[in-house]
Amino acid sequence: MRQWRFSSCISRCFVFKTAFFCIFSATFCIIFSGCADFPKFAVHEIDNWGNKLGQTSLADMDNDGDLDWVVGARDGNIMWYEYKAPDNWVRHKLGGESPTDVGGTAFDVDGDGWIDQVSGEAWYRNPGNPRDQEFIKIANGAIRTHDNVSADIDGDGKVDLVAMADTTALYWYEIPTNAANKWRKYYIGKSVHGGIDPRGVGDIDGDGDNDIVRSTGWFENKKKGLSWTWHSNIDGGRKGQYPDTTKSWIVDIDDDGDNDVVLASADSEGGTGWVKWFENTDGRGGNWIVHTIASEKGDFHSLAVFDFDNDGDADIFSGEGPLGGTGTDEARLTFIWENADGKGGKWVEHILTEGFRCHEAVAGDVDEDGDVDICFKPWNGDLHIYLENKLISKSNKKGSKR
Repeated sequence: MRQWRFSSCISRCFVFKTAFFCIFSATFCIIFSGCADFPKFAVHEIDNWGNKLGQTSLADMDNDGDLDWVVGARDGNIMWYEYKAPDNWVRHKLGGESPTDVGGTAFDVDGDGWIDQVSGEAWYRNPGNPRDQEFIKIANGAIRTHDNVSADIDGDGKVDLVAMADTTALYWYEIPTNAANKWRKYYIGKSVHGGIDPRGVGDIDGDGDNDIVRSTGWFENKKKGLSWTWHSNIDGGRKGQYPDTTKSWIVDIDDDGDNDVVLASADSEGGTGWVKWFENTDGRGGNWIVHTIASEKGDFHSLAVFDFDNDGDADIFSGEGPLGGTGTDEARLTFIWENADGKGGKWVEHILTEGFRCHEAVAGDVDEDGDVDICFKPWNGDLHIYLENKLISKSNKKGSKR
């Protein structure tokens, strides 16, 4: 049986420049908690498979009503894990020879009601019986990618693909009615190693179309994606082996009606990692105030912004990955920063796990009980983890807390 190391139940509570620490006694288990009102998370092992893993999604691949785990390896193989119970995931091969780096995303490409997979230069069509048959690989004319994000760029009500790789550029692709035909490519701008994933696409200037944030600024969508204006007014830049690389999320943090930006420093060495949110003070992306949520942490190659405690505001998850953690090599931590005042002015840090390497985590209500769960895996390694949010009992979906 695998021996896991677990953190004690520690919560670090802080209000930006003033810090105090609340240390609670360690509890048994595979369940971690922060402050008393914050949900606990139970740790479950999904599988041991692969190495150098990316292309992560949570999506209902078999149309049974719950979310499944999708992940691809650099060797080209892609798997999807059928969720049956927290400790029961069934592995199915989605496809092979995926022409991408770590970029990949799952969505309904051809509009047939089944979730497909896009992996860089190809997409994989869901055959409609995915438990019994591999997906059908189809070339799309796109680039090999570090980041893939699906979103409606031209405002026609249909999902497009945004793709970025540091060896090429940042593009978006219009998917034709017959998705088996070559997808039409539009140039957006220069790229960095990574910076638009997992949700760096959204309406920043309040004009109703989707813009794109990319680490050190944002691209303003002009003329339904036919032209773009670059604004270098978001300071997510840094030096290193992979300069200016972040995980990005566009979301209204302070509940003022406009979208802000959350960035986490990805591919950063241990002790240099940070998470920040950028306040969109004029609602048009012209002026930003930066707020530091966490600093001097590990390599944050994950970002998920959801209401994890069901109090109506956006909290932030990330975890330390391949290039280092806060402490020793084995002491990688995963965190949720609770938006304690609902306005982004007070954040409470909750340590969820210790000892698991976290890379490209994704979140969603896997078990359909009304709270948001988390799945992640390492880059170097093969252990896939499911963090089950225990906020709501599945037997009572009306919202009573455990």
